[in-house]
Amino acid sequence: MRTPEIPRDDWSRVLAEFSATHDGWLVSLDILSPDIGAQPDITDLPLVGVTFEDIRAGTVTISAGRSAMPEITHTIQAPSHIWIERTDAGADAALAIESADGATTILRLRTAALPETVDGIARGPHRNPGSPAGPVR
Repeated sequence: MRTPEIPRDDWSRVLAEFSATHDGWLVSLDILSPDIGAQPDITDLPLVGVTFEDIRAGTVTISAGRSAMPEITHTIQAPSHIWIERTDAGADAALAIESADGATTILRLRTAALPETVDGIARGPHRNPGSPAGPVR
């Protein structure tokens, strides 16, 4: 595994590319904090997107969910570092985002695969695999 740090000037672009590449992929999110320890926040939900807004200290927002349920949104205030964990083959495996308060948010893809090797990822309204007729219920 390789875990390069993303320069702050590239955060918006890299997170937009990550979101476009992994739209609909199942993700889990854990928060690691000196105050609360490790806390799961999202478990196996389709990724909707990851964005960075460079206003004041900045915010990173991660959204996941199915169309039949409200999205879960996790916001990281004052992010200080972002890393992408990649397999030796170059497939994205996770994002790690550290905030100024020392907490680290880990967004892990359920499957680390090169996008060109993945078949059958639903786009747009998130659908059940194998059920092209409608949204998840």
